[in-house]
Amino acid sequence: MTQNAQSLLQIRDLAVEFSTDDGIVKAVNGVSYEVPAGHAIGIVGESGSGKSVSQLAVMRLIARPAGRITRGEVIFDGENLLEASESGMRRIRGNRISMIFQDPMNSLNPVYTVGRQIEESLRLHQGSSKDEAHARAIELLDLVGIPSPEDRVKDYPHQLSGGMQQRAMIAMAIACNPELLIADEPSTALDVTIQAQVIELLGELREKLNMSVILITHDLALVAGFCDEVAVMYAGYIVEQGPAREIFYNPQHPYTLGLLGSVPDLKSSRDEKLEAIPGVPPDMLALPPGCPYAERCSFARDECLTVVPELQEVGTAHTIRCIVDVKSGALR
Repeated sequence: MTQNAQSLLQIRDLAVEFSTDDGIVKAVNGVSYEVPAGHAIGIVGESGSGKSVSQLAVMRLIARPAGRITRGEVIFDGENLLEASESGMRRIRGNRISMIFQDPMNSLNPVYTVGRQIEESLRLHQGSSKDEAHARAIELLDLVGIPSPEDRVKDYPHQLSGGMQQRAMIAMAIACNPELLIADEPSTALDVTIQAQVIELLGELREKLNMSVILITHDLALVAGFCDEVAVMYAGYIVEQGPAREIFYNPQHPYTLGLLGSVPDLKSSRDEKLEAIPGVPPDMLALPPGCPYAERCSFARDECLTVVPELQEVGTAHTIRCIVDVKSGALR
């Protein structure tokens, strides 16, 4: 793939595996995609599909020695992060690339005030003075919609609600005006109303700061109005990828169809029965020789059981990893 000058991040054939007592878990299998500057891409799929692991690899946070990146490139602003020194990565993490983790209560340090945790990032990466960092922390808490930020900056994490903790995490993540924000299930532990507020906030900040965003989620509804592109992951593979509108209105992979079929259509006035995807995901310790989705797929053919399909284009910037045309049921 030739380098696109407008792409801030390029993932090329990324593979990650983990050694366990039971064998090797191939968590990410040859993932490739690009994130243009200012764009948002959604990474969706079931738990264990490799969504979070692929992003931890981008940040070079794969736990060693059990985990290792076995191949691929992570090109950020022209530099391969997999070849960067640890000191070089420390200058990038939290500064040019930030990550919001799933559970704010486990991510925030309970013994430090929220303000101090934001200030540390500013002093480390921006060289801010103590007073400058404190003023900026208040400004950031106000930016993410936390009321009375002058008071909340003195609070400890347990003194904030779940929604406020998540907003504080976002304030920490954007403190240094990162070019790329990775949001890993940023609203999973929150109620539906707060979820919508958090996603709306991320959208406002993305536009205001001109950030690129990678949104990791199992919830297709969250990416529908937020992301420019969507990558659907299954068993460590990207099985479908393309513009968000194309994925939602013209899905081509059986797994994507299954995910969409399990989401209620709020625009429909009819009482429609949701369809569950049959079966269970494959054992990641012993992936089948063919398509990993074949045993759950109603479109599967004999060929699907022996060879993992290559990605193929089915439209403009729309690719799938499948040999069956789901509309006709015929082989492609």
